[in-house]
Amino acid sequence: MAKEIYVSSIGSDKNVGTKVQPFLSFERALLETKKFAGKEPVHVWFLEGDYYLNKTITIGIESSGSLKNPVLFSALPGSKVNIKGSKELKNLKWNAYKNGIYVASVPSGLTFDQVFINGERKVRARFPDYDYENPLRGGNGYQQVIGGTNHRYDKWLSFDSKTFTNKDWKNPETGIVHAFQSHNWGNMQYRVKEVNRTENKLYLGEGGWQLQRDHGIGGSGESASWFFVDNIFEELDTPGEWFLDTKAKLLYYYPQNIQEFKNAKVEVPILKDFIQLIGTKESPVKNISFKGLNFTQSRYTYMDKYEPVARGDWAIHRGGAIFMEGAENCVVEDCNFEYVGGNGVFMSSYNRNNQVKSCRFVHTGESAVCFVGSPSAVRFYQTWDDKEIYGKNWNEMRKNMDLTSGPKTPDYPENCIVENSVMHDIGDVGKQVAGVYISMSHKIVASHNTIYNCPRAGICINDGTWGGHIIEYNDIWETVRETGEHGPFNAWGRERQWSGSRGTDADFMKELTKLDAIDPVIVRNNKIANYRKSISAGNWTIDLDDGSSNYEIYHNLNLGSTIKLRDGMLRKVFNNITVSAVPLGWHVWPKASEDEIYKNIFVISGAIPGNAEPTNSYIRQVGLPTDTKWSTHYDDNLYWNVNAPKNEYIVDKVTFKQWQEKGFDEKSKVADPLFVDPKNGNYQVQANSPALKLGFKNFPMDEFGHEMTRIKPFGGDFSGETKVEVIADKRGGKEADIYFTLDGSEPSIHSQKYKGAINIKNSTLLKAQTFDKNGISIGFVNEANFTKVNEVVYPSWLSTLLTGKYEGQEGKTNKKALEMELEGALLINIADDPDLIDATGGYNYGCYIKSIDPEKGKIWITAQLPADWVIQQVNGNKIQNIAALKKQFEINKGKTIIVTAARDYNFKKFEVKIP
Repeated sequence: MAKEIYVSSIGSDKNVGTKVQPFLSFERALLETKKFAGKEPVHVWFLEGDYYLNKTITIGIESSGSLKNPVLFSALPGSKVNIKGSKELKNLKWNAYKNGIYVASVPSGLTFDQVFINGERKVRARFPDYDYENPLRGGNGYQQVIGGTNHRYDKWLSFDSKTFTNKDWKNPETGIVHAFQSHNWGNMQYRVKEVNRTENKLYLGEGGWQLQRDHGIGGSGESASWFFVDNIFEELDTPGEWFLDTKAKLLYYYPQNIQEFKNAKVEVPILKDFIQLIGTKESPVKNISFKGLNFTQSRYTYMDKYEPVARGDWAIHRGGAIFMEGAENCVVEDCNFEYVGGNGVFMSSYNRNNQVKSCRFVHTGESAVCFVGSPSAVRFYQTWDDKEIYGKNWNEMRKNMDLTSGPKTPDYPENCIVENSVMHDIGDVGKQVAGVYISMSHKIVASHNTIYNCPRAGICINDGTWGGHIIEYNDIWETVRETGEHGPFNAWGRERQWSGSRGTDADFMKELTKLDAIDPVIVRNNKIANYRKSISAGNWTIDLDDGSSNYEIYHNLNLGSTIKLRDGMLRKVFNNITVSAVPLGWHVWPKASEDEIYKNIFVISGAIPGNAEPTNSYIRQVGLPTDTKWSTHYDDNLYWNVNAPKNEYIVDKVTFKQWQEKGFDEKSKVADPLFVDPKNGNYQVQANSPALKLGFKNFPMDEFGHEMTRIKPFGGDFSGETKVEVIADKRGGKEADIYFTLDGSEPSIHSQKYKGAINIKNSTLLKAQTFDKNGISIGFVNEANFTKVNEVVYPSWLSTLLTGKYEGQEGKTNKKALEMELEGALLINIADDPDLIDATGGYNYGCYIKSIDPEKGKIWITAQLPADWVIQQVNGNKIQNIAALKKQFEINKGKTIIVTAARDYNFKKFEVKIP
C-alpha cells in the first residue's frame, strides 16, 4: 500500500490530490510528496494531458524515499503524459505582414529559440535555407567557408560572395553561426559580430566553447568548414520559417499553408532542464523514480557554459532534461525524451546505482545519456585547452604529479546503468554528441541499447578513469554521419601514463597504466555496423584511440568497418567477427604492449568506399615497433579474403608465410569461415567451419539491441516482396499481444493483431506496439519504413560477401594516395589517405614520410628528420602536398631550408640542406 497523489491537467492546486480531486501542477504534487517521503511509499500519478512547467523542478533530500519506502512519479498506466518545458501562446492575433509572412505580438520579456506549431518544430530564419531532404552536413542547408582563423576562439570566417546571401542584414548581431570545425570532429556556435561584404567576412563574437582542441573554422577545398547562419530577420523567406524580434516583441511566421492558423497551437520553450535531483555525497537524494513520462520542448543549451572534459576531445554542458547530482538508487524508466534542446539524462559528479531503462531519446539537441564525474575526483587532471588554448606546458604540469592509484574523491558516477533504450536522430544542434557518453566514471553498464542516426559516436568513453564499464548487447549503426576520425564505439585514455601519441617509452609510461584504468572495460556481444561511406577518416567500428588501455573485447560482430587499436596497453581482442573492406588498424603500439589478438574471424570483402580497387590485405599497421615483437599472443585467427581467396597478404606486401615467420599467427588459417546466413544477419559459422577448430565459439545473433517491441528487419529497401517479423516487448509476458498498422497511423487495440510474419509487397510504413492482457500499452510504438525498389543495392563489402566474388562500386574511380620519392624519402600525400590521417594525429594536409633510403636520403638523415613525420611547412610556407614540397625544393636549390614537421600533437623544426 502506498500513499497515492493524483495530478491532472484540468485539476486544481487547491484540491486535496485524490483521484477525484487531483492537483494541477507538478510543483504542488512535489510539495505534498515531502510530507510522506521516506515514511511510506509514495506514488504520484499523472493523468493524461499536457503539463507546462513554469520553472525547473528541483528535488532535494527532503523528497527522498528509501529502499522500503520509494517515491514514484508516474503516468497513470495507459495514459499519455507530456511534461513540457514550453509555454503555450494563446490568443495570438496574426496579421499579414508581407510576402506571405504573418506577425503577432508576444508577451513582454519572453525569449525563446524554438517554435512549435501544432506540435511540429519549425525552422528559425536562416541562410542557407533548411534542406528537408538532406538536413545533414554537406546538404544544401550548408555552405563551405573560403577561409577562417581556424583557431579557437575564432575571430572571423570568409564566405564565397558568389553564393552567399545578397540580403542586407540590418541587425546581424542577432545571428548565430553554426560551423563545423575544420578537422570535422564536431561543430561550434558563435554570435555574429559584423558582416563585412568588402572583405567577404563574417566577424564573430562570443562562442566556440562547444568543443575542445584548438582547430577552429577554416580549411580549404573539400576540407573547408561547413556552416549556416540562423536568427536573421531578412532570411525569413521560406515557408515554415519564423523569427522573433525581441525588442519589438513580435513573432514573425511564414506559414506553409494558411490552414496552419486554423486552431493553431503555438508553443515556445522557456526551460532548459525539466527536473534536477540535487543532493550531496554526504546527503544524497535517494530512491526516486520517474516512469512513463514524455519530456519535450525545452530550450537549446549551446550558448550556455561548456567545459573541456579531461584529455578527450569533447566539451560538454552539465545539464539535461533530467539532471542528477548527488543521487542514489534513482530510476528513469519508460520515459520519452523528444525535442529536448540539450542532453537527455545527465548524471554529474557523485551518483551511485542509478538506472535509465526502457527509455527513448529522439531529436535531442545534444547527447542522450551522459555520465560525467568531477575533475576534483581525478588525481591528475589535464585538458587540451590547457595546452592549446591557454599555452600551458603539459610536462611542466606533470611535475610532482600524484602517483596514487584510483580516484581522489567519490565525486563521480559509479555502478550506474543505461539499458534497453532506443536512441536515434540525436544531435540536432550539437554534433559532438553520443547516445551514451562516459567520462570520469566507474563501472557504468550500457546494455541492450539500440543507437542509430547520430552525427558522431554511438557510445563514447572519453577517458580511462576508472574503467570497469560493461558495454554489451548494443545494436549500433548509422553513426559518425556528419563528423570523422571517430568510431561508433570510441574511447580515449590520455591519463597519467600518456604524454604523447607514439607509444614510445617517452610517450607512454606503462608502469602508470593502472593508476587510472584500474579495472578492465568489457566490450562484448555488440553488433556495430557501417553500411555507407564514411564522412571522412576513420569510422572504425571499435575505435580505441590514444592511450586506451585495459580492455577486453570479445563476441562482437563488426560489419562494414573494423577494429582499431592505437597506443595503449592490456587489450585482449578475441572471438570477434569483422567483415569489411577496411583492414584492421594497428597503430603505434608501445613495445611489450601486452595486447592479445586471438581466435577471431577477420574477413576482407569489397572495396573501401570511394575506391574501385578491392582491398588486398588484412592489417594496416602504422608506426608499430620494428625492433620487438609487438604482441606475444597473436594466434588462432581465421582469415578470409573474399575478393581474392588465393591472395595471402596479411600486411601490404607481406605474405601469410612471411607473417608467420615473424612469430605471428603460427597456428592461424586462411579459409572461408562458412557463415550460416549473412544476408539475413546470421554470421554464426557452420558446424564444419575451420574457425571452430581454431577455438572460435559462436555467439548469439538475435540478442543485440533493445528488447521492447522490435521489427525485423528494421526497414530498408526490398525488391519483389519481403517478410517482416514483429517481436513483443519482453515485459508483456506470454499473454501480451502486438497490434500494428501499415498506413502510418498509431496502433491501438483496435488495429490489426499480429499473428505471424507480415508479407509486405509495396512501400510501407509499419508501426507496431505491444499491449498487455488488460489492453494497456507497453513501451513505445516502434516503426520501420520499407521501400520497394527494382533492385536492392548493397555496399561493396556486403554484395561481395553475398555473391562470393568481388563486386566493385559502379561509377567509382580508384583514387590512391600519391606516393613519390624525393631525395631518398618516400612521401605520401596524406590528404588522400584517410587511415593515415587518423593514424598520425588528424593532420589533413602535408607529406607523410613513409620511409627513408639509408643511401639516397642522406639530407634527411643529416637533418635528423626520421620517417613517420608529416612535413607541413618550408620556411614558414604551408606544404599542402608533394607538389608544393617539390616546388620549394626547386626554389631553394642549394640552400638550407627550415622544415616544420608534425607527428601526432608535436611540431619540430629541422634544417635540411638541399643539394
